[in-house]
Amino acid sequence: MVTQVRFSTDDLPPRDRVRFWCDYFAKQAHSITPGEIPDPGAFRAEASGSVAGEFALLDIKSGLERVQRTAADVARDKTEAFFIRRFRRPEIWRAAPGSTPVDLIHEPGDFCVSSTEWRFDAESKGPASFDMLVIPQAALSPLLAGGRLARPFRLPGASPLGSLLGAAMDAAKSQVPHLANELGEAVLRNLCGLVALACGASDEGTEWGRDSLRSAQLAAVKRHVDLHLADPGLTPASAAATLGISARQLHRLFEPSGSTFARYVLRQRLLRCRDTIAGATGTGRSVVDVAFGWGFNSMATFYRAFVSEFGGPPAVLRAASR
Repeated sequence: MVTQVRFSTDDLPPRDRVRFWCDYFAKQAHSITPGEIPDPGAFRAEASGSVAGEFALLDIKSGLERVQRTAADVARDKTEAFFIRRFRRPEIWRAAPGSTPVDLIHEPGDFCVSSTEWRFDAESKGPASFDMLVIPQAALSPLLAGGRLARPFRLPGASPLGSLLGAAMDAAKSQVPHLANELGEAVLRNLCGLVALACGASDEGTEWGRDSLRSAQLAAVKRHVDLHLADPGLTPASAAATLGISARQLHRLFEPSGSTFARYVLRQRLLRCRDTIAGATGTGRSVVDVAFGWGFNSMATFYRAFVSEFGGPPAVLRAASR
Protein backbone atom coordinates (compact mmCIF):
# COMPACT_ATOMS: atom_id res chain seq x y z
CA MET A 1 0.00 0.00 0.00
CA VAL A 2 1.32 3.46 -0.89
CA THR A 3 1.32 5.93 1.98
CA GLN A 4 2.02 9.63 1.61
CA VAL A 5 4.15 10.93 4.47
CA ARG A 6 4.80 14.46 5.62
CA PHE A 7 6.70 15.58 8.70
CA SER A 8 7.86 18.99 9.90
CA THR A 9 9.50 20.20 13.07
CA ASP A 10 7.83 23.62 12.82
CA ASP A 11 5.08 22.82 15.34
CA LEU A 12 7.43 21.26 17.89
CA PRO A 13 9.00 23.09 20.84
CA PRO A 14 12.46 24.33 19.74
CA ARG A 15 14.25 22.27 22.39
CA ASP A 16 12.71 19.04 21.04
CA ARG A 17 13.13 19.56 17.30
CA VAL A 18 16.54 17.96 16.73
CA ARG A 19 15.69 14.90 18.82
CA PHE A 20 12.33 14.37 17.15
CA TRP A 21 13.88 14.83 13.71
CA CYS A 22 16.60 12.25 14.37
CA ASP A 23 13.99 9.80 15.65
CA TYR A 24 11.81 10.37 12.58
CA PHE A 25 14.73 10.01 10.16
CA ALA A 26 15.78 6.77 11.90
CA LYS A 27 12.26 5.41 11.44
CA GLN A 28 12.14 6.24 7.73
CA ALA A 29 15.79 5.54 6.86
CA HIS A 30 18.56 4.99 9.43
CA SER A 31 19.96 6.32 12.68
CA ILE A 32 22.22 9.39 12.67
CA THR A 33 24.15 11.43 15.20
CA PRO A 34 23.79 15.19 14.67
CA GLY A 35 26.84 17.43 14.56
CA GLU A 36 27.14 20.75 16.33
CA ILE A 37 24.16 23.08 15.83
CA PRO A 38 25.00 26.77 16.41
CA ASP A 39 21.39 27.76 17.16
CA PRO A 40 19.20 24.75 18.09
CA GLY A 41 16.21 27.05 18.64
CA ALA A 42 16.24 28.02 14.95
CA PHE A 43 16.54 24.44 13.72
CA ARG A 44 13.92 23.15 11.32
CA ALA A 45 13.56 20.07 9.15
CA GLU A 46 10.91 18.47 6.98
CA ALA A 47 10.31 15.32 4.98
CA SER A 48 7.67 14.37 2.46
CA GLY A 49 7.17 11.62 -0.08
CA SER A 50 5.83 8.13 -0.67
CA VAL A 51 6.29 4.90 1.30
CA ALA A 52 5.33 1.62 -0.39
CA GLY A 53 6.04 -1.52 1.59
CA GLU A 54 9.70 -1.32 2.60
CA PHE A 55 10.48 1.13 -0.20
CA ALA A 56 10.43 4.90 0.26
CA LEU A 57 11.08 7.92 -1.95
CA LEU A 58 11.50 11.01 0.20
CA ASP A 59 12.27 14.70 -0.18
CA ILE A 60 14.48 15.69 2.76
CA LYS A 61 15.33 19.20 3.99
CA SER A 62 17.22 19.56 7.25
CA GLY A 63 19.09 22.23 9.17
CA LEU A 64 21.66 19.60 10.15
CA GLU A 65 24.63 20.65 8.05
CA ARG A 66 26.79 17.91 9.52
CA VAL A 67 25.74 14.41 10.59
CA GLN A 68 27.59 11.24 11.47
CA ARG A 69 26.61 7.64 11.31
CA THR A 70 28.53 6.05 14.14
CA ALA A 71 29.16 2.45 15.14
CA ALA A 72 26.41 2.87 17.74
CA ASP A 73 24.00 4.06 15.03
CA VAL A 74 24.81 1.03 12.88
CA ALA A 75 24.25 -1.30 15.84
CA ARG A 76 20.97 0.42 16.72
CA ASP A 77 19.35 -0.23 13.32
CA LYS A 78 17.75 -3.63 12.91
CA THR A 79 16.54 -3.24 9.31
CA GLU A 80 19.13 -3.48 6.53
CA ALA A 81 18.61 -1.32 3.45
CA PHE A 82 20.30 0.59 0.65
CA PHE A 83 20.07 4.37 0.29
CA ILE A 84 20.37 6.45 -2.85
CA ARG A 85 20.65 10.17 -2.13
CA ARG A 86 20.51 12.87 -4.80
CA PHE A 87 21.97 16.05 -3.36
CA ARG A 88 20.78 19.56 -4.12
CA ARG A 89 23.77 21.16 -2.38
CA PRO A 90 27.48 20.32 -2.39
CA GLU A 91 28.13 17.50 0.07
CA ILE A 92 31.30 15.89 1.43
CA TRP A 93 30.97 12.25 2.44
CA ARG A 94 34.00 11.44 4.56
CA ALA A 95 35.37 8.09 5.57
CA ALA A 96 34.63 7.00 9.11
CA PRO A 97 37.60 5.24 10.75
CA GLY A 98 37.43 1.51 10.18
CA SER A 99 34.30 1.74 8.04
CA THR A 100 33.63 3.77 4.91
CA PRO A 101 36.81 3.35 2.80
CA VAL A 102 36.29 6.47 0.65
CA ASP A 103 36.03 10.25 0.72
CA LEU A 104 33.38 11.45 -1.73
CA ILE A 105 32.78 15.01 -2.91
CA HIS A 106 29.31 15.51 -4.40
CA GLU A 107 28.10 18.37 -6.54
CA PRO A 108 24.40 19.30 -6.81
CA GLY A 109 22.61 16.58 -8.79
CA ASP A 110 25.11 13.85 -7.87
CA PHE A 111 24.00 10.60 -6.25
CA CYS A 112 25.49 8.84 -3.25
CA VAL A 113 24.76 5.12 -2.96
CA SER A 114 25.27 3.58 0.46
CA SER A 115 23.77 1.03 2.84
CA THR A 116 23.08 0.58 6.53
CA GLU A 117 26.38 -1.25 7.07
CA TRP A 118 28.50 1.85 6.43
CA ARG A 119 29.45 4.54 8.89
CA PHE A 120 30.12 8.02 7.56
CA ASP A 121 30.67 11.68 8.37
CA ALA A 122 28.70 13.91 5.99
CA GLU A 123 28.90 17.68 5.73
CA SER A 124 26.59 19.81 3.58
CA LYS A 125 27.36 23.30 2.33
CA GLY A 126 24.35 24.91 3.94
CA PRO A 127 21.22 23.14 5.21
CA ALA A 128 21.02 19.60 3.89
CA SER A 129 18.65 19.09 0.97
CA PHE A 130 18.32 15.85 -0.99
CA ASP A 131 15.99 13.24 -2.45
CA MET A 132 16.41 9.78 -0.96
CA LEU A 133 15.35 6.41 -2.31
CA VAL A 134 15.24 3.66 0.31
CA ILE A 135 15.51 0.12 -1.08
CA PRO A 136 15.18 -2.93 1.21
CA GLN A 137 18.21 -5.18 1.22
CA ALA A 138 16.19 -8.16 -0.02
CA ALA A 139 15.23 -6.28 -3.22
CA LEU A 140 18.69 -5.09 -4.30
CA SER A 141 21.13 -7.51 -2.68
CA PRO A 142 20.43 -10.41 -5.12
CA LEU A 143 21.36 -8.10 -7.99
CA LEU A 144 24.78 -7.14 -6.62
CA ALA A 145 27.98 -9.09 -6.99
CA GLY A 146 28.55 -10.68 -3.58
CA GLY A 147 25.17 -9.40 -2.40
CA ARG A 148 26.53 -6.14 -1.00
CA LEU A 149 28.23 -2.87 -1.85
CA ALA A 150 31.99 -3.03 -1.93
CA ARG A 151 31.91 0.59 -0.73
CA PRO A 152 29.66 3.64 -0.88
CA PHE A 153 30.15 5.48 -4.15
CA ARG A 154 29.28 8.64 -6.05
CA LEU A 155 27.29 8.54 -9.29
CA PRO A 156 27.63 11.85 -11.19
CA GLY A 157 24.23 13.29 -11.95
CA ALA A 158 25.35 14.32 -15.45
CA SER A 159 26.54 10.81 -16.39
CA PRO A 160 24.32 8.72 -18.70
CA LEU A 161 23.21 6.43 -15.88
CA GLY A 162 22.88 9.37 -13.50
CA SER A 163 20.66 11.20 -15.96
CA LEU A 164 18.46 8.14 -16.45
CA LEU A 165 18.22 7.43 -12.73
CA GLY A 166 17.38 11.06 -12.06
CA ALA A 167 14.64 11.06 -14.70
CA ALA A 168 13.24 7.81 -13.32
CA MET A 169 13.21 9.17 -9.75
CA ASP A 170 11.55 12.40 -10.86
CA ALA A 171 8.87 10.44 -12.70
CA ALA A 172 8.31 8.22 -9.66
CA LYS A 173 8.08 11.24 -7.33
CA SER A 174 5.37 12.83 -9.42
CA GLN A 175 3.40 9.73 -10.42
CA VAL A 176 3.55 7.23 -7.53
CA PRO A 177 1.12 9.30 -5.39
CA HIS A 178 -1.46 8.97 -8.19
CA LEU A 179 -1.06 5.24 -8.81
CA ALA A 180 -3.21 2.44 -7.51
CA ASN A 181 -1.76 1.04 -4.30
CA GLU A 182 -0.65 -2.24 -5.86
CA LEU A 183 1.42 -0.39 -8.48
CA GLY A 184 3.35 1.98 -6.22
CA GLU A 185 5.74 -0.59 -4.80
CA ALA A 186 6.22 -2.14 -8.25
CA VAL A 187 7.29 1.23 -9.67
CA LEU A 188 9.84 1.82 -6.90
CA ARG A 189 11.07 -1.76 -7.19
CA ASN A 190 11.66 -1.20 -10.90
CA LEU A 191 14.27 1.43 -9.99
CA CYS A 192 16.41 -1.36 -8.51
CA GLY A 193 17.59 -2.36 -11.98
CA LEU A 194 19.12 1.04 -12.72
CA VAL A 195 20.67 1.22 -9.25
CA ALA A 196 22.11 -2.29 -9.65
CA LEU A 197 23.56 -1.39 -13.04
CA ALA A 198 25.16 1.70 -11.54
CA CYS A 199 26.62 -0.38 -8.70
CA GLY A 200 28.39 -2.80 -11.05
CA ALA A 201 25.92 -5.63 -10.71
CA SER A 202 26.03 -9.39 -10.98
CA ASP A 203 25.02 -11.07 -14.24
CA GLU A 204 21.38 -11.26 -13.14
CA GLY A 205 21.43 -7.67 -11.96
CA THR A 206 23.14 -6.52 -15.14
CA GLU A 207 20.39 -8.08 -17.24
CA TRP A 208 17.68 -6.56 -15.07
CA GLY A 209 19.56 -3.28 -15.12
CA ARG A 210 19.79 -3.39 -18.89
CA ASP A 211 16.05 -4.01 -19.06
CA SER A 212 15.48 -0.99 -16.84
CA LEU A 213 17.92 1.03 -18.93
CA ARG A 214 16.02 0.07 -22.09
CA SER A 215 12.75 0.98 -20.39
CA ALA A 216 14.12 4.36 -19.37
CA GLN A 217 15.47 5.01 -22.88
CA LEU A 218 12.16 3.97 -24.45
CA ALA A 219 10.30 6.28 -22.07
CA ALA A 220 12.62 9.12 -23.11
CA VAL A 221 11.92 8.41 -26.79
CA LYS A 222 8.17 8.44 -26.17
CA ARG A 223 8.40 11.73 -24.25
CA HIS A 224 10.32 13.21 -27.20
CA VAL A 225 7.63 11.99 -29.59
CA ASP A 226 4.88 13.51 -27.44
CA LEU A 227 6.65 16.87 -27.47
CA HIS A 228 7.28 16.88 -31.24
CA LEU A 229 4.27 14.98 -32.54
CA ALA A 230 2.98 17.97 -34.53
CA ASP A 231 6.32 18.37 -36.34
CA PRO A 232 6.22 16.75 -39.82
CA GLY A 233 9.99 16.54 -39.64
CA LEU A 234 9.94 14.09 -36.72
CA THR A 235 12.02 11.12 -37.94
CA PRO A 236 14.01 8.31 -36.36
CA ALA A 237 17.23 10.14 -37.28
CA SER A 238 16.15 13.44 -35.71
CA ALA A 239 14.87 11.75 -32.53
CA ALA A 240 18.01 9.63 -32.15
CA ALA A 241 20.29 12.64 -32.64
CA THR A 242 18.40 14.67 -30.02
CA LEU A 243 18.48 11.81 -27.50
CA GLY A 244 22.14 10.98 -28.07
CA ILE A 245 21.65 7.44 -29.34
CA SER A 246 22.08 5.84 -32.75
CA ALA A 247 19.15 5.25 -35.10
CA ARG A 248 19.88 1.53 -34.77
CA GLN A 249 19.56 1.74 -30.97
CA LEU A 250 16.32 3.65 -31.36
CA HIS A 251 14.81 0.98 -33.58
CA ARG A 252 15.94 -1.80 -31.24
CA LEU A 253 14.07 -0.18 -28.33
CA PHE A 254 10.76 -0.91 -30.09
CA GLU A 255 11.58 -4.48 -31.16
CA PRO A 256 10.32 -6.26 -27.98
CA SER A 257 6.86 -4.74 -28.50
CA GLY A 258 6.69 -5.86 -32.13
CA SER A 259 6.24 -2.25 -33.21
CA THR A 260 8.51 0.34 -34.80
CA PHE A 261 9.25 4.00 -34.22
CA ALA A 262 7.26 4.96 -37.34
CA ARG A 263 4.22 2.90 -36.31
CA TYR A 264 4.31 4.37 -32.82
CA VAL A 265 4.43 7.93 -34.18
CA LEU A 266 1.63 7.19 -36.65
CA ARG A 267 -0.64 5.74 -33.97
CA GLN A 268 -0.03 8.64 -31.59
CA ARG A 269 -0.87 11.13 -34.35
CA LEU A 270 -4.03 9.23 -35.21
CA LEU A 271 -5.11 9.17 -31.57
CA ARG A 272 -4.57 12.93 -31.25
CA CYS A 273 -6.50 13.53 -34.48
CA ARG A 274 -9.37 11.33 -33.30
CA ASP A 275 -9.57 13.09 -29.93
CA THR A 276 -9.47 16.52 -31.58
CA ILE A 277 -12.09 15.71 -34.23
CA ALA A 278 -14.46 14.21 -31.65
CA GLY A 279 -13.75 16.78 -28.93
CA ALA A 280 -14.65 20.37 -28.23
CA THR A 281 -11.32 21.67 -29.54
CA GLY A 282 -12.14 20.29 -32.98
CA THR A 283 -15.41 22.19 -33.34
CA GLY A 284 -15.26 24.39 -36.40
CA ARG A 285 -11.96 22.89 -37.63
CA SER A 286 -11.79 20.95 -40.85
CA VAL A 287 -10.40 17.41 -40.88
CA VAL A 288 -7.61 18.62 -43.16
CA ASP A 289 -6.63 21.30 -40.64
CA VAL A 290 -6.60 18.78 -37.78
CA ALA A 291 -4.56 16.24 -39.72
CA PHE A 292 -1.93 18.72 -40.86
CA GLY A 293 -1.88 20.21 -37.36
CA TRP A 294 -0.78 16.85 -35.96
CA GLY A 295 2.08 16.34 -38.39
CA PHE A 296 0.50 14.57 -41.37
CA ASN A 297 1.65 15.89 -44.76
CA SER A 298 -0.53 13.68 -46.97
CA MET A 299 -4.32 13.45 -46.68
CA ALA A 300 -4.37 10.18 -48.60
CA THR A 301 -2.02 8.64 -46.05
CA PHE A 302 -4.07 10.11 -43.20
CA TYR A 303 -7.43 8.78 -44.45
CA ARG A 304 -6.09 5.28 -45.13
CA ALA A 305 -4.45 5.07 -41.71
CA PHE A 306 -7.48 6.53 -39.91
CA VAL A 307 -9.92 4.06 -41.45
CA SER A 308 -7.54 1.16 -40.79
CA GLU A 309 -7.08 2.18 -37.14
CA PHE A 310 -10.65 3.13 -36.21
CA GLY A 311 -12.81 1.29 -38.74
CA GLY A 312 -14.37 4.35 -40.37
CA PRO A 313 -13.61 7.79 -41.78
CA PRO A 314 -13.29 10.95 -39.66
CA ALA A 315 -16.67 12.27 -40.79
CA VAL A 316 -18.45 9.29 -39.23
CA LEU A 317 -16.64 9.82 -35.94
CA ARG A 318 -17.50 13.53 -35.91
CA ALA A 319 -21.17 12.83 -36.66
CA ALA A 320 -21.34 10.21 -33.91
CA SER A 321 -19.74 12.55 -31.36
CA ARG A 322 -22.35 15.21 -32.16
